[in-house]
This record gives sequence, structure tokens and C-alpha cells, in this order.
Amino acid sequence: MSSIRKNTYGEPTTLRDYRGTVITVECRACDRSAKLDRKALVKQYGARFTFLQLRRRLTLGCSRMNTEDDIDRCQTRFPCLLAAGLSFNKEDIP
Repeated sequence: MSSIRKNTYGEPTTLRDYRGTVITVECRACDRSAKLDRKALVKQYGARFTFLQLRRRLTLGCSRMNTEDDIDRCQTRFPCLLAAGLSFNKEDIP
């Protein structure tokens, strides 16, 4: 069974779209990484929760994300999305 569900509408990728059991997160700027349980995140936030929203939630309080000049310098990304063939483009963040 495939670990991805095709996102056919060009909408932001959701937890529902990614079918793997573990979501990997890393920030190159902070040299941090984590592995999150997808089922626990779906239970907590719902399957419609987007990776853009998850990124914002995980980076609350990050000095690179919330700068005085409003430029997002945070380098948080989800390597699991790249491995699954899904895209996460932080320029799409509203």
C-alpha cells in the first residue's frame, strides 16, 4: 500500500495526504530534528490539519520564525514529505 494519497487540487498538504506512520521534522538552522507519530497528530489536530499549520505550531517562539522585520528565516522542513513525493513549499504560507 502506498504511503501517500495524491493531492489533486493543489491545496496545502494535510495529515490525511501523508500515509506514513512517522512524520520527520528538521530545522537546519537550529540543528534540531524530531519524529512525530502521525496517528497522535491526527487525533490531536484532525486529518485536515495542514503541514503549513503544523510547521507554525512547532515553531511557536522560534526567533527565526518571528523576526522584527517579518521575514521568515526558519528552516523547518519535513523530509518525510520529500521521500513520499509530496511537496511542502514554505512560500505558500499565508
